[in-house]
Amino acid sequence: MIVKKKIAWLRLLFQFKGSSFEETWPRIVTATGVASAVTYFQLRYNIQEYTLTTTPFTLIGVALSIFLGFRNNAAYDRFWEGRTLWGALVNTSRSLARQAYSLIDGSPESEILRFRQTFVKRVIAFVHSLRHHLRGTDSLEDITAFLPGEDLDAVQRSSHRPLAILQQLGQDLAHARNQRWLHELNVPDIDAQLIELSNILGGCERIKNTPIPFTYTVLIHRIVAFYCLFLPFGLVDTIGVLTPVVVFLISHAFFGLEAIGDEIEEPFGTEPNDLPLATISLNIEINLLELIGEPNRPEPLAPQKDILL
Repeated sequence: MIVKKKIAWLRLLFQFKGSSFEETWPRIVTATGVASAVTYFQLRYNIQEYTLTTTPFTLIGVALSIFLGFRNNAAYDRFWEGRTLWGALVNTSRSLARQAYSLIDGSPESEILRFRQTFVKRVIAFVHSLRHHLRGTDSLEDITAFLPGEDLDAVQRSSHRPLAILQQLGQDLAHARNQRWLHELNVPDIDAQLIELSNILGGCERIKNTPIPFTYTVLIHRIVAFYCLFLPFGLVDTIGVLTPVVVFLISHAFFGLEAIGDEIEEPFGTEPNDLPLATISLNIEINLLELIGEPNRPEPLAPQKDILL
């Protein structure tokens, strides 16, 4: 995610890093090049019989704007739902850690303390494993420090590591109940938080595994491309030498809107405008380690070139 201080209006006009222009400039240059060629041939050879009026482009442009608006709204809904789910993950992780220290009690005290710490560290492992699961990367390095050896081996062998850790959290809850470290009336309170973790996991997987229908993406891509490439034939008779300038501006808008939708519909990646899952995960880790009194805590991630991953 790009994190910048408020940029001056004039400077923002020329801000290309993190904008859709980084991806779309070849398409914009192509459309502008076609417009320049059409303008040249019109001025030199008067190819008026091959040009069009602006009417069809006006009608198509209105429809295209509606299609792009609908698609980008759908893409942003996915982005915002992903952020909402990770916000819920922050809250649920903190609640589980708090409940582990406020509801689980008994003797011997040293064993209770060790159990609480193991439980909270397992929550941290779940958070890191979920991030890697969504990004398709290996979580082993980030979860090793938070799981006991035999539990780590079981998670490593699992085909679904977040689910394996969630199962271990459920086993911890059952163990605390069997040892009477947790009152029967409080068991549903902690179990409800584990269910919430499972719901968050399922919600994130739903976003990751259910993209916007491919046929809709292809249709938008084709219409935008054909519209921008043929637009000069509808403008050259009206505005003449200004045709390349107008085509540049319109293609920048349409290609840019298309690219924005493509990027934000997959919010769990590592592109500049994706959600900062590594930063959120580390913040949860820091919060929970502080709660259990761990003195050696990592520092929060700082933006690298104005980007949080």
